[in-house]
Amino acid sequence: MNKKRRRLGLWIGISAVVAVVALIVILNIVSKGNKSPEVQTQKVSFSRIVSTVSATGELNAKNQVDISAEIVARVQKLYVKEGDAVKRGQLLCQLNDANARSSLDLSEAQYKKALSEFERGRKLYADSLISTAQFENLKTAYSVALAQVNQSRDSYSKTRIYAPISGIVVRLNVKEGEAVMMGTMNNAGTVMMTIADLSAMQATVNVDESDVASIKLGDDASITLDAFPDTTFKAKVFSIGYMPTATTTVTTTTGVTDFETVLDILDVDPLQRPGMSVSADIVAAVRDSALVCPLQAIGRRDIEGRSVETVFIVKNGKAKLVEIKTGISDGRSAEVLDGLEAGQAVIVGPYKVLRTLNDGDEVKTKKEEPQWQKDQRGPRPQQGQESGQRSVRIRVGR
Repeated sequence: MNKKRRRLGLWIGISAVVAVVALIVILNIVSKGNKSPEVQTQKVSFSRIVSTVSATGELNAKNQVDISAEIVARVQKLYVKEGDAVKRGQLLCQLNDANARSSLDLSEAQYKKALSEFERGRKLYADSLISTAQFENLKTAYSVALAQVNQSRDSYSKTRIYAPISGIVVRLNVKEGEAVMMGTMNNAGTVMMTIADLSAMQATVNVDESDVASIKLGDDASITLDAFPDTTFKAKVFSIGYMPTATTTVTTTTGVTDFETVLDILDVDPLQRPGMSVSADIVAAVRDSALVCPLQAIGRRDIEGRSVETVFIVKNGKAKLVEIKTGISDGRSAEVLDGLEAGQAVIVGPYKVLRTLNDGDEVKTKKEEPQWQKDQRGPRPQQGQESGQRSVRIRVGR
């Protein structure tokens, strides 16, 4: 009997413990469910906003010439080295002219003979001493000899190579004694050297098809060189390609359609060298006084069958969904054309709250602490700065 009582008491005790634990869990869940999420807000205000188009490409001289051999020969003498400044018309290289000289001597001898026979035949033909057919043969032989001597003279002149422009020898690809080849339909030939006028530089960049319609000739731009990322140079859009240049990404076989865009560099610097990789930001639009809203506050939702841009504001402790219309963006903020007024606070985070937030949900606005007070990191605000003030960098274009 006592054994049964002890067993009954044990089960009653276990049941009581389970009931207490369950009650605690339920109360905790209910408490959490009723707790309003904390949200961060930021006021929209008027500010300058600059929309830019980013592109990458290569730096090159505005006037750059590859010099190739036009005959097959060996380099006999080089009169320049890489890095030399040259003037237009300056002798750069002498190719071996032995074969060209022999060919010219032979052609000139044949020409003199053909000319003599043609002059003699013309007199005989005038006196009706030779037939018309004989005279035409002499005339044809003379014409062929004249063409051959002109061709030989041209080939001989090509053994001496002169600078077509003034500039710097930025690349020298041959040495004395090396054979060079002329270009053909299937062979580009030997590029002996490259001369570039470094007083005028350009950046050739690839602009995505989704952005090319937003830029125009004369737009301001800025470029940075990968070799000197902390230095920025001013530029302007010089030309925009009409035909796309299709490239293929490394990871996929999907063609990415780009349009070649050329930027004139306004402040040429000795740091700039042809072939350097560049990153460019082209100013597509500027608003000097626009109502600006942080991008992280803007989402897109379906309202009455329409996909519209929206933000949440806080009204009477609840999140209120507001439809807005935006204009240009600088990648951090967007211009608000309709739906908000200056001074209204929009919910900017946290993202996990924004993701599930609905119109009418109760929220609690989180009071932002100054950055220097958070975990005692960062410098204290300078005199004159308001506690909690955010520093926002806006790209200046025009």
